[in-house]
Amino acid sequence: MRIPTTVGAALAVAAAGVAVSQAAAAADPEAGGHEVTYTITTTSDLHGDIRYIETDPPSMDAYNAEPDKYLKTLYRTPITGGQTLVYTTTLADPGQWALITASGGLRINPEFRCEIAVDGEVVVSEQGGSGVTCSTRPW
Repeated sequence: MRIPTTVGAALAVAAAGVAVSQAAAAADPEAGGHEVTYTITTTSDLHGDIRYIETDPPSMDAYNAEPDKYLKTLYRTPITGGQTLVYTTTLADPGQWALITASGGLRINPEFRCEIAVDGEVVVSEQGGSGVTCSTRPW
């Protein structure tokens, strides 16, 4: 009877250790996160609207219910042609949530360009006319 008690105690200690480490990970969302760098450039001077995912939603339903809770929106942002605008955040699942859009109205094509880098490696790069979207997955 002594052996099952010892095994049971060892399993209880192991389970407690797992619970503590999971609680610590949940308390520190940055622990398993990835650095996501969003970059926007344009060839012309203009004011543009920029939107990017700043925080992981728990689900697509949560995002759809309250997108402004997760999506940072910068209206009428001044952009100088050739200037690089850089926004950095930490996402737990950038393959699911990394997204940036930029748009602006000009009489000439401002040739927007966007990039998403995850942990320093460029994973998406797009070029557009009066607007552009970079995403790690189809939306």
